[in-house]
Amino acid sequence: MKKIHLIALHVGYWLLFAFLISFVFFISQASDGFALPDTEDWIAILLFSLLTGISSFYAFYLWLVPRYLVTRNINHFVRIGLLISLGVAILSVLLVSLVTTVIIYIALNQWQWILFSGSDQLILLAGFTLLALVNALTGALLRASITWYTDIHLKEQIANQALQTELALLKSQLNPHFLFNTLHNIDILIGHDAAKASAYLNKLSDLLRFSLYETQANQIPLAQEIASIEKYIELQKIRMSNEQYVSLLIDGQADGLEITPMLFMPYIENAFKYAANKKITDGIRINIKISNEHIHFQCVNVIDPSKLTRENQGGIGQKLLGKRLALLYPERHKLLVKATDTTYSVDLTLSLKTYALPAD
Repeated sequence: MKKIHLIALHVGYWLLFAFLISFVFFISQASDGFALPDTEDWIAILLFSLLTGISSFYAFYLWLVPRYLVTRNINHFVRIGLLISLGVAILSVLLVSLVTTVIIYIALNQWQWILFSGSDQLILLAGFTLLALVNALTGALLRASITWYTDIHLKEQIANQALQTELALLKSQLNPHFLFNTLHNIDILIGHDAAKASAYLNKLSDLLRFSLYETQANQIPLAQEIASIEKYIELQKIRMSNEQYVSLLIDGQADGLEITPMLFMPYIENAFKYAANKKITDGIRINIKISNEHIHFQCVNVIDPSKLTRENQGGIGQKLLGKRLALLYPERHKLLVKATDTTYSVDLTLSLKTYALPAD
């Protein structure tokens, strides 16, 4: 909780407390013929009440709760708390007697220690004890609530920071094996078709630029995300002789829609990593359907059983991808991941944001 909010909370509480004490005093005085109450009496009662309340409130707030309640030493907290409340009440009664004595001395020039009668002292002691206990309990509850809120907020910050770090790594990286293989294939292609190699090198440059810089934004145009997917697939095809191995179908217009960058790429990377041999048809099928402010992404790949014997299908970060979706698209996404003996599929539906298109 911010310091200014905490100060406002304390100031607000004591203003409310002063108002309640004043209200009770005025009501009690007005009952006798609706006469106006004495200002001096009101000020005296208000000051003594505030002194009693503040003493007990901050004794609990600043010391007892952090020392005993937070450490769950309940017995000491209760015993010492009752003693402090009673001690504050006794001191308040003695302070009333002392102030009364001083006032009489100033008014009559007579020094005489004023002690109230036994019944009056009991009434004062009971009243001050009640005030001390009420404010002590309020101080304890407020400090406990702030401590609880701070702990929860700190844990959320730590968890969120860790998740954000993981997400940043996840959304900004391309598989290094893909990069090395692509560079190797382009190098081989240079000797056979320099123009084609140059085109692929430009695609790789664009993809790296997208991965390193464009992904720093929280939202990017959907068209930009789809363009990066197309370039990635084209680069993957360099080492494929089978043009029918990968199919990409895009249905709908991406204009005016925004999406979190690198949201689909990890699923596509995993599809290439775990797919079966590249001689089959439709080893990987990627469908992207755009309708209004919704996008339906589907990626299905035929499983290579030999790879499943070494590591789990889906690759590292599968759980993290689910957390990422839950964090970025709460109640605005539907994810279905399904694995069979022969295929692995990802079915994801998102509700996207729109942005204003630039004027022509």
